[in-house]
Amino acid sequence: MIIKKIIFLFFISFLIVNNNIEKVQSANGYGLINPNATCSPYIGDPIDLRICNGKLDNIYTESGISQKVSLLTLEAAFTKLTFLQTQCPNINFSQFGFCNLLLSPCETVQLPARNISFPKRICKSTCTAIVKECNILSTYFNCTNDNAFPDLYNLYNASAYGFTTNNGFYPIQCENVTDLFIKTPNSQISEVCPPPLLLRNSSDPRYPAEKGYTYLTPTNCVLPCPAPYYTEKKWNQMFTMSKIVSTISFVCCIYNICTFGLLNKSVSKYNYCIVFFSASVALINLMDIVTYAIGYEKLLCPEPGRFAVQDDVACGVTGSLFHFGVTNGVLWWATMAIYLLSVVKRIKMIDFRIFVLFNTVVSLIMLIIPLSGKAIMAGTGSLACWIRKTWYVNGVFWIPLGLCLFIGAGCIILVIFQIYKISKNVSKDRKILKLQIKPFLCVTLVGGSFFYLFVFNFDNERHMDEYKASIPGYVQCLLAGGNQETCVSEGPNFAAYFMFYFFIRLFGILFFCIYGTSENARNIWIHSTLLNHPAIKPFLLKYNIVNYNSVTVFGSGMAATNSKSMTSGKNKTNSGKAIELEINDSVTASKGHTISVSKVDENDDSKSGSGMDTSSDS
Repeated sequence: MIIKKIIFLFFISFLIVNNNIEKVQSANGYGLINPNATCSPYIGDPIDLRICNGKLDNIYTESGISQKVSLLTLEAAFTKLTFLQTQCPNINFSQFGFCNLLLSPCETVQLPARNISFPKRICKSTCTAIVKECNILSTYFNCTNDNAFPDLYNLYNASAYGFTTNNGFYPIQCENVTDLFIKTPNSQISEVCPPPLLLRNSSDPRYPAEKGYTYLTPTNCVLPCPAPYYTEKKWNQMFTMSKIVSTISFVCCIYNICTFGLLNKSVSKYNYCIVFFSASVALINLMDIVTYAIGYEKLLCPEPGRFAVQDDVACGVTGSLFHFGVTNGVLWWATMAIYLLSVVKRIKMIDFRIFVLFNTVVSLIMLIIPLSGKAIMAGTGSLACWIRKTWYVNGVFWIPLGLCLFIGAGCIILVIFQIYKISKNVSKDRKILKLQIKPFLCVTLVGGSFFYLFVFNFDNERHMDEYKASIPGYVQCLLAGGNQETCVSEGPNFAAYFMFYFFIRLFGILFFCIYGTSENARNIWIHSTLLNHPAIKPFLLKYNIVNYNSVTVFGSGMAATNSKSMTSGKNKTNSGKAIELEINDSVTASKGHTISVSKVDENDDSKSGSGMDTSSDS
């Protein structure tokens, strides 16, 4: 248990408290009388702390010694006692002893000359009971010291004030803390948490763990939010990266959607894949934009010491956007891999609308399941609200992602093998390879990014027990006087964690670089109604912003082939036959023979300008 590991780190730090105790005892002076001392009511605990209320009545106060000094010492002692609850089952009794030791009870006696106030020391029997209950405190409760812990009485020399009995030594009965403890059965343990840990009552319905509080059981101290894995500077680096990359990626996604979906006059299946994948990534980026518009810490940590959960509206909405986006994106990536293979292998695809329906319905189901279990939350250390309950996130994302990676990887391997066979048949003609390099690169890079996320997640889960085991060291650092900048707990490697969130936000930029900058994209814009509008086209021509004469024969960018080139191609093949691969509509791959496939799918539009080539220049 975490708290047990903390116990053995406290011996050295407790010496400071012990020294303060000795100083107070020396200041009181055993057997000596301070004529200026008085019995004063206990001024009470600080507003934000509960220390000795209910454990004291009147206390011995010497002139020039403030109760606040002793309270600071008690606060330091109680901070450490808070984390000894597993070692000392009756820690409340020990706290009674500390309060009566550092703020001695008081008794005022009327002597012949004047009234004198005397401190009452803890009885030896109480000292012995405290040490028996919590042996670790034996260093601070030296029960062999008869002056500090008398059997029955302390004797004070009161002869100077007219007291003559017993040779002038006035007996003051010791304080039986055990009796006082028994008389206050409802007294609760006084817990003090070192900053930035916060004290919350776990039994209070306002502060349940389900609401986002991470308790260091058996204490009521909660971890700060975000988790102390990194310094504030490193967290800010993550926030800054997320803001910049997500914003750029979102703009790139909108561009791809407009280019291949809205402006494209003849949208191919592969264009639809690009559009749907870009829309999914745009949802992921939109989640980030909403998050940093509200404020990362405000959304992820709505209250000090509490991370956001699904019941927090902003967290529930952004988490839903993120999960639907990333799930739908994975499915469309797998669809792209399948479609790429089907075209290269000349396999007739099922109706494309089935892919649209399947991917959408599955994504919705994968979202509804965790929402029903209230599994969406920010977690102790993250950049976004998402599914944090292990069984939910594994069942509705990581396992399906693993399946999609397996399918996609299999398709990629088969595509590589098929292209190798085709390129081998056409000898030195590398046109086929060049035609497919960008779609192949896109599917591979996106798949590689998803694979990294998959591996990092399960590696992180594997080390989770190690991260939890580092909490005692973090708490000890705080108890030794450290702060948020000097004390951090062990967590995921910062660079690996940084890249995990970076890759999730990179997909929009990646698709823009591969497809958005292609010749096909340029041709779509040049042929678009927008750039050919009578109010816009003259302006673009006047300032030579767009060269309308630089468009390829096919508006889609499909490789134009004329009879001359085909004749030339015949002379280059081993068999004297033309070899041509139009990845969208016709595939040529058969040991030097031209094989024309009119349409992979009868419903697919393969007209000129359709942009149905899967290459980014198509």
